[in-house]
Amino acid sequence: MADARDVQLAGLGAVVATVSLAFAFTPPAAPVRTDLTPLAAVRAASGEVKRRPAAMLGWQRLARDMGVFEGDAVFVPPGAAATLHFDDGTELDLDERSLVVVEVPKQGVRTLQLRQGSVSGRVGEVTLDIQTPNGTAQLGRSSEARVELAQGTLAVAVKKGSAAVAHQGSKTTLAQGQRASASQNGVVAEKPWPVELGEPAANLTRVFSGAPPALSLTWSGAVSPGARVQVARDRFFAFLDRDVPAVGGTLTLERPAVGVSWWRVVDAQGGALSEARRFVFSEDVAPVTMLPRQGDVVLAPEGGVVAFAWTPLVGVSKYRLELSPSQGFEPVTLTHDVTQAEARLPLALPEGTWFWRVRVVDDRDASANSAIARFRLIHKGIPEAPELYNPEIEVGH
Repeated sequence: MADARDVQLAGLGAVVATVSLAFAFTPPAAPVRTDLTPLAAVRAASGEVKRRPAAMLGWQRLARDMGVFEGDAVFVPPGAAATLHFDDGTELDLDERSLVVVEVPKQGVRTLQLRQGSVSGRVGEVTLDIQTPNGTAQLGRSSEARVELAQGTLAVAVKKGSAAVAHQGSKTTLAQGQRASASQNGVVAEKPWPVELGEPAANLTRVFSGAPPALSLTWSGAVSPGARVQVARDRFFAFLDRDVPAVGGTLTLERPAVGVSWWRVVDAQGGALSEARRFVFSEDVAPVTMLPRQGDVVLAPEGGVVAFAWTPLVGVSKYRLELSPSQGFEPVTLTHDVTQAEARLPLALPEGTWFWRVRVVDDRDASANSAIARFRLIHKGIPEAPELYNPEIEVGH
């Protein structure tokens, strides 16, 4: 019952996120919890990634560098992605439409419940059990694998190290390059993919300015006659951007689509010959400052709260606000990171002219700063101009 509730709530969260974006509304970030030690931290997050703490019904926004605690459910809506980093070195990429629950390690084994979607990554110093309604994937230390739950089937593919797939008393051990599936019919060893994908590496994220740069897709192996390369905007390949013959072992996308894309090689009948990989192209767009506006006079006692606001960007979960007395921002007097497109800060700054700007904070080397806005900070109100009671009286010549 709890599993079904999580899936239903996650679906509702995706609808709410879509409506929120339509109204340019940024939902509040998840509050910082101090009563527990986090089991994982969000290494990267794009889109409206959500967290539902244990014993709660409401979903909260989950941003980069936030903690994930025992029993927390994490949902990645369509078009988004997230990476969880654990203290033993385990790092897991959660694909779109994925729902997981993080549990405390027991007897040297880390446990993650996969309720829907897919997880890929590498295991650290503690073995990892990924439990699903259709079986369990047991990943060995230092292993790399992809685990997917779709249409009532658990699929496991090992890229490095070893794993085991268990369900209903049946169990299969996998080595590097091997894969297996589990369903109501038990565990079945699958043949290795006849086609191996080369570049780009799985989960590539590329940030660009202007037009997206060209991207080359490469593959090798037993490409059957009539095989095709497919590029789609969703991991189920329901909406294809490209569907071309798989010839020459390479395909160049001159202008890749902005956002999340998936690619694979299929046979003449549309059956998969390779794994499916995801890549993301993200345009480096700067936020637009809103408050304080250019030239505003802001009244706040020393240490008083000043409100800042800017336009939210889709797919961005962290911003950096900077203040300086110099238009060249030398030096930067105040730096503050937030997970939504606004901040209310107590400013212990002297009266005078101040400049502020904001930019995106993520894994890119640098991001574009917003336009610089200037405001005047005062601690006391400006006296009003005197009012003449008899303005019609003329002053003598």
